[in-house]
Amino acid sequence: MKMKVTKRFPLALGLAGALLFSSCSKEDVMTPQPEAGSVNEHSGAKTNAGELAALPAFANTISGNLGYEKLPIDWAKLDGPLTDPSIPVGLSSRTSVWGLENWSALINPKWVKPLPPVPGNPTANSMVTVTSYAQNPEQTKERSGVFTTLNNLKPGTTYTVTFYVASTTVTGLGSNQATSICAKYAEIKMFNVDNGSSTNAVYFYGKEATWLKKTITFKAKANSAKFVFSGLTQLGNRYSYIHLFVDRNSLKEMHVTPQMVVL
Repeated sequence: MKMKVTKRFPLALGLAGALLFSSCSKEDVMTPQPEAGSVNEHSGAKTNAGELAALPAFANTISGNLGYEKLPIDWAKLDGPLTDPSIPVGLSSRTSVWGLENWSALINPKWVKPLPPVPGNPTANSMVTVTSYAQNPEQTKERSGVFTTLNNLKPGTTYTVTFYVASTTVTGLGSNQATSICAKYAEIKMFNVDNGSSTNAVYFYGKEATWLKKTITFKAKANSAKFVFSGLTQLGNRYSYIHLFVDRNSLKEMHVTPQMVVL
């Protein structure tokens, strides 16, 4: 099957879902975490002068209406050299793509294997979903992506961002019963950090419908940084859905403990 033919089905699903359901509301191995202080993105801290200072903020993916081409507040679809803006993104639920229910004998938007609750967030039921037909990083026009801006950073300060990624599959997306496959990996690019930018991958290794935790440590170069999310599929003529979940307190400033000097 050629890619151009296969690509129509999730696009058709998304477009049809947008029309029929526009009213719908909605690390692999975990490594030891560095000592960090919790950050509340909706609060502030007083400076030495007594002024209220905005704390570092990383937009969560919990809030927002489920749906095709719908995204949480402060998240946007990537439109540039890294992705193809015609390939779908949206907010999905733990049970179906874009949060849709069964509505056709040929199209079943429910995940073959539903996602379990996100660790530490048992009631959360929304995550950002991107789609990929790209089998290697050079195929930049064969996938969709999303991004957000981390704000109120302090240049030279080290931070961590922690989030979860997953991949799920669906069946019955058209008359030829085209199916999706579990993704190869999720890709995270960060800009304006460390020496300029960084790229991180979280491999799924066939772990369908499994939340994988990832923590990235970076040093801020300025008062803001860009976080970009996309991913790759295992086969170039088969597409994958790749999910991202960000909690409300996922960005933390690392605290450096002074070393005791013995004279």
